[in-house]
Amino acid sequence: MDWKYKHFHQERVFPAPRDLVFEAARTFMAESLGWQVTNTPDGFTAQGYSFSHRAIANLQIQSAAGGASSESGTRVAIELLVERTGWRGFMLFDVGGYYNIQIRKWLDGVQWSLHQKLTGSHDEFTNPLVLADNKAAACIFNGCLVFIVSMFALYFLITFICAVVGLITGNLYLWGRGGTLAIHGIWARILSALILMFGAFLGWRIKRKS
Repeated sequence: MDWKYKHFHQERVFPAPRDLVFEAARTFMAESLGWQVTNTPDGFTAQGYSFSHRAIANLQIQSAAGGASSESGTRVAIELLVERTGWRGFMLFDVGGYYNIQIRKWLDGVQWSLHQKLTGSHDEFTNPLVLADNKAAACIFNGCLVFIVSMFALYFLITFICAVVGLITGNLYLWGRGGTLAIHGIWARILSALILMFGAFLGWRIKRKS
């Protein structure tokens, strides 16, 4: 398991030559998304921030296999690496599939940018990022994510405090959905020590990878 980055991957084939798809993808990531773009031998790399987490998107743009190269199209593969640590907390998993949804929007954006280049138009109102910018829904979604992360953080903090108390006093109380679990004596101290060791291990791994 990569403790520094969470990995995501999606790809799509576009019915257009590689040079046009490359320019469309590069334009969208640099101008519409505002990320820093660096060319690579098989595509480019884009770096920026997504939902308070630093991210790196590696785009591989290659001609898709087919009977006739002019008709086979171009495959765009996006590998997204998102740093788990951000100012909103540590991301253990992708809540609500947020980043997978973002990659789909980016691929839609490449299609939109390609259409703009093929038709010579520039209609920002049809940009997938603009269409998806529903502020009310975004606020509710972000609020739910912050609430979930805060509840997890509060639960782990309470468990950590209970483990410290359990190690000192020999009385460990763990709160859960089924009620409060009370453990006393030597087993309380052993379990408390294991909880604290696990927390210290996670903290060490996060600090080491950051």
